[in-house]
Amino acid sequence: MLACAGCAGEAASGGAAPGASATPAAAETPGARDANLAGARCKGGPGAPCACRQKNGDVAEKQPPDADHKRFEIRLAALGGGATLDSPTLGHFAAGADETCYYIDVLPGTTQEVTFTARAASKGAGIVPVLDLAEYGPKGPWWYDILSVRCDGGPGGRCNRDAAEAWGAEAKTRKRGRIDPCGSTVISHLRWDTSGGLGERDLGTFRDFTVTFTMEVKRFPTQFHPGATECVPK
Repeated sequence: MLACAGCAGEAASGGAAPGASATPAAAETPGARDANLAGARCKGGPGAPCACRQKNGDVAEKQPPDADHKRFEIRLAALGGGATLDSPTLGHFAAGADETCYYIDVLPGTTQEVTFTARAASKGAGIVPVLDLAEYGPKGPWWYDILSVRCDGGPGGRCNRDAAEAWGAEAKTRKRGRIDPCGSTVISHLRWDTSGGLGERDLGTFRDFTVTFTMEVKRFPTQFHPGATECVPK
């Protein structure tokens, strides 16, 4: 099934009018709650952010998930503000301007509803939302890129409507909603929204940016290296 990425249009235009005043919320202290943090990278205490995996070479999980779970990496940030990721089943995760990582174990055969939100810390500053989701493949071991949220093509590298629509258009091209075809996770119902831009003086940069999606973790184990041709739908 091809995941729907109805990321622009009416849903994104129903927020505050351009130039409307808003008091930015203070960025939440990085940390997690109601979450199943897992693995050797998460040793900072209850709810503390985990040590980020180095993408070049730091592949193997020293404490891999058991046979009944699949492990996921969450990387989030919001340059110019703060970011949160929320799910009734996965938990709540927060980050500031610096990239923050969390590792969680999820039961195969389950579906999660997820909301990612980035908010500017100061009026007129704009934001650069960042979210990366990856799935661990123990057989390799490997990591499969599942979802990447970026909105940074506006004025000053900030997020605005043109940048958001460009990201949404690219997301529509992904089979089963995921970046790497060899992962076992399906992303669907992917949409973005905002409460509005900051007006002509700020060239329409967004004060906040929200992405919602459904994440379905399939039961089958991953078998092939990232990008393998065996995984590409014929």
